[in-house]
Amino acid sequence: MTNREIAKLLDISPATLSLIINNKPGISTSTRANVLEKLHQLGYSDLIKKEISPPASDNICFVVYKRHGGILDSSPFFLLIMESIESCAHKYGYNILFNSIDKRNPLKPQMRMLNSMDCRGAVIFATEMLEDDISVFSELNFPYVILDNDFPFKNLDSVAINNTLGTFQAVEHLVSMGHTKIGYLQSCIYINSFGERETGFSNALKQFGLKLNSDYIFRLDYSEEGSYRDFKHIISTGRELPTAFFTDDDTIAAGAMKAMFEAGISVPGDVSLIGYNDRPVCSVSSPPLSSIRVPRYSFSAMAIDLLVSRIEHDRGECDAIPSYKYRIGTELVTRASVRSLV
Repeated sequence: MTNREIAKLLDISPATLSLIINNKPGISTSTRANVLEKLHQLGYSDLIKKEISPPASDNICFVVYKRHGGILDSSPFFLLIMESIESCAHKYGYNILFNSIDKRNPLKPQMRMLNSMDCRGAVIFATEMLEDDISVFSELNFPYVILDNDFPFKNLDSVAINNTLGTFQAVEHLVSMGHTKIGYLQSCIYINSFGERETGFSNALKQFGLKLNSDYIFRLDYSEEGSYRDFKHIISTGRELPTAFFTDDDTIAAGAMKAMFEAGISVPGDVSLIGYNDRPVCSVSSPPLSSIRVPRYSFSAMAIDLLVSRIEHDRGECDAIPSYKYRIGTELVTRASVRSLV
């Protein structure tokens, strides 16, 4: 019998029969169940198409975790890598959804919202995250990768900056330019990356036979305006300055540079500066700021590659795979903010 004849036999229209046997919406549950039962009874079960499972989500969520907002609200590095994150995800056929988790607000509703999003995995931008923040993500029902943090004692996937290498490159450059009195402009806000840079700075000085002089270490507000204000006050006290500074971030360097300019201290004539992260401000400051560059595409690509490898394995296999921890190398970008003393 043709489909039209079967529809007539069942006292339904050919269109209704087509919707039912092809698992299409638009038919009441009772009518659908009744017709399917009659088709089985008449021996026409082979007409019924197997129900097609809905396609898997093609979304990955990029989650920004804010512990206090002191870093991310002031100068959000994640905005500089968003384009790369999207580009890398698109190569695998995934779209990027954006979400934030803010510890200053109740976390359970935020985690429920994140779990309800139509995504297959997440890249968690963890710049401000400390070890005691990680446990909340155990509630996620999909795999995730930590970005811009490491947590060496936690069995989780992560992609972080090689802060030790970057700090060494900065100190090495200053030493090669003849500087032996090297100071450090630190952020007054602690994050793991800054802690690694502090340790790296001390070790790099030892590598070149230089002593760490605590008189040349200054803690400044993380924002450009705040670091300008704080360093302006330091200058007003008449404190001796070294011939060069390494800084935790370009934002701090930019603020300090402005304070020195107003005080008649020449950069690099009197004091040389090297920043970190190679933000856009580096190329437009006066003078242009030397900085340590994080290859943003490589940073993003490694996180997406690692996450997709988790997504594409079934859960049993995935759990059997050990966690991976990657460090992305940095490079020194020399501009006009460092003076040669040799």
